Amino acid sequence: MAEELLIPIYKTSDLGRAEVIRIALEESGIRCALENELQAGLSGILQCRLLVLASDFEAARQIIEESENSSQNQMPAHSS
Repeated sequence: MAEELLIPIYKTSDLGRAEVIRIALEESGIRCALENELQAGLSGILQCRLLVLASDFEAARQIIEESENSSQNQMPAHSS
């Protein structure tokens, strides 16, 4: 049996956001790995990448889109 490749699906310099996405994926049964989390967490400048199996890419992309839309809808309105 051939080993399946991990491919990048999400990158950010916001380690907290990457963790939220990672948890959402894992709760949906999608295994993933967070790359460069220590460097991104220390500086807030360097990016960390979230990797998923190639066979999970489309399902993971949908979950990430839903999570991104959900977080944008929960942002408090800015008053002028």
